[in-house]
Amino acid sequence: MTFFGKWLRWQLRLLASIVICAVLIVSVAALGGKFWPDYAWGVTAVFAVAIIWLASRK
Repeated sequence: MTFFGKWLRWQLRLLASIVICAVLIVSVAALGGKFWPDYAWGVTAVFAVAIIWLASRK
């Protein structure tokens, strides 16, 4: 595989990992606001930290 192919694959994997994490965090925030309004900020913050921590591990 050429340098461009490896670079493009790396860019697409990075973009996918960012988009998937963002969608998960926003969806938990929306669910928290709908079903647990008193705990929405806390649940979203804890979930965001957990997702970012899991995504940063290799």
